[in-house]
Amino acid sequence: MTGQRGSRRTRAFALSASRSETAAGDGISMHSTIRAAVPPDQARSIPEEWQDILRVCAPPGVAVAELAARTGRRLTPTTVLLGQLLASGLIDHSPPLSDAEASNIEFLLRLRSGIERA
Repeated sequence: MTGQRGSRRTRAFALSASRSETAAGDGISMHSTIRAAVPPDQARSIPEEWQDILRVCAPPGVAVAELAARTGRRLTPTTVLLGQLLASGLIDHSPPLSDAEASNIEFLLRLRSGIERA
């Protein structure tokens, strides 16, 4: 899952089809939550690296920064790959909470309650 084939690491430039930035307006940041829109076994015709990402971001989803860490890729190439997956309809994403939402005391109390139950 680290973008490797055999003992050689696939370069990020090759993984992203030479794309170096995400599409304008896709809104993916390191705090976005990414969810696979299709199971990886239903997307066998896509590159192996994309299938790895779909496995890691199976519902309920994962943050972009965590996805990059789990797959052993740098954050920027991961964000570019996610932009391609989003454009292909293979993932869904939720933008991070706004400052007002993140500082909402009721939200924080519900979050703490959920963590305590886990």
